[in-house]
Amino acid sequence: MKQLRVLAVFVVLANIALVAFLVLRSGKGEGQAGPVSIRDAVKPLVSDAAMDDSAYDLKSRAGELNIIFISMDAMRYDRTGFGGNPDGLTPNLDRFAEEAVVFQNATTVAPWTLPSHMSIWTGRWPSVHGVTNKLKMLSADQMVPTSLSPGIETFPDHLIRAGYTAAAFTGGAGVQASYGFGRGFSTYLDDKPFAGYDYSVAPALEWLGKNRDKHFFLFLHGYDAHGQHPLDGISPRDAVPEYKGTMDGSVEEQAKLREQGLATITQPGQAPDLSGTVSKEDVAFLKKVYDKKVKIADERLGSFLAQLRAMGLLDTSIIVIFGDHGDEFLEHGYLDHGATLCEHQLHVPVLMRFPGYTRKNEVAEPIRTIDLFPTVFDALGLAGPAGSDGQSVLPILRGKPDDRLIFAETDYRLFVHQRMKRAGDKKLVLDLEDGGKQLYDVKIDPDEQTDISSSSARETYEMEQSLRTWMDATRTNPQDYLNTRQTPIELF
Repeated sequence: MKQLRVLAVFVVLANIALVAFLVLRSGKGEGQAGPVSIRDAVKPLVSDAAMDDSAYDLKSRAGELNIIFISMDAMRYDRTGFGGNPDGLTPNLDRFAEEAVVFQNATTVAPWTLPSHMSIWTGRWPSVHGVTNKLKMLSADQMVPTSLSPGIETFPDHLIRAGYTAAAFTGGAGVQASYGFGRGFSTYLDDKPFAGYDYSVAPALEWLGKNRDKHFFLFLHGYDAHGQHPLDGISPRDAVPEYKGTMDGSVEEQAKLREQGLATITQPGQAPDLSGTVSKEDVAFLKKVYDKKVKIADERLGSFLAQLRAMGLLDTSIIVIFGDHGDEFLEHGYLDHGATLCEHQLHVPVLMRFPGYTRKNEVAEPIRTIDLFPTVFDALGLAGPAGSDGQSVLPILRGKPDDRLIFAETDYRLFVHQRMKRAGDKKLVLDLEDGGKQLYDVKIDPDEQTDISSSSARETYEMEQSLRTWMDATRTNPQDYLNTRQTPIELF
């Protein structure tokens, strides 16, 4: 018996020594900021159900933690280092990812700024919140500016009622306060259309300097990578000297090309098409201009994050960085975004940093942008708007099985009406105007060049029925769109 007691004491002491060693070793690891908890050190070695169930539970700190949402407008996932890009365009974002949850398969629910952000704000599908364009039809020949219905609550509404001070510093245009984003905010900067972080970061930091001791929600947004934001500090032609074509890479040219592509839609079900107008050399030039914008956006964001760290706000804030949509460079015959539901527009970067959980956690399970606020609210134990379509992703982070529905939609300026469903590697796109459907296997065909709907007829049928069931739930009647051609909205 004495020998057993000695052995038990030895085992306990050995475990204590092992934990201490792991804590000390982990604190010296690459990308690790600050001390490492025993929980984090032991977690790789044990599987404890109680430990998993409490992961990312910050309810005990809800009264002291702030919330910061950062939107990188028009940011493609495949331009990030953590998304596999080898060109070093996003070193600051990649560094932040080393301390965050990285969602490898995040889908935006709409491929352009206004409906995408409003879906994040409300946690609802675009067809449900109704802010699908900047104008809405009042009658057959009259349109009025769109604004979120007062009857639809937003997550910031709940934060403000809970005592948070809300402030936003944006690039205006598609995220103007007047659309319903700014309700109850103490500060909402939106007076310069398509402004970048060069415009929004400085006042945001000034505001933080004066309000850092308050319990706050901060929204930072910039159009730095957007086609309607100029390449700063250098002309596009000088930035890409190897290009010998006729394009100049200006915002005026980008707008002209976008409208030129949309003008090719003359019948229900047609897609915008610039394939006979823009050469491969032109596309390569435009991509390089975009990449330089991405790099500048990352530099500016890196400066902002460095200031947050210097202020001590990284340890007292949940920070969510996301792309609202991507951009298309003739992968499907079109430039810009909004008018198609291809992965280049829908697959976006999403990072979440939770205080106390500063190790990189890569998550392969699919999520949606409508899940962002529900996740933060779940972590803090806050009550959100009733009827939200979004769901917390904390169960995924705790290792629970998940089968959430992945959908997206666009009614971009009434040029197109499309809906999408994703199930595993299969993706179905339905055109409501002519009933046309396309099925892709995005694992083996990531650029969506081969429609397999004919060869996979049963799977196409089953996915379409599921998609139509979802449309019924979102009050979308496909018959309202069939064989219709509406007068497009000119405001973008």
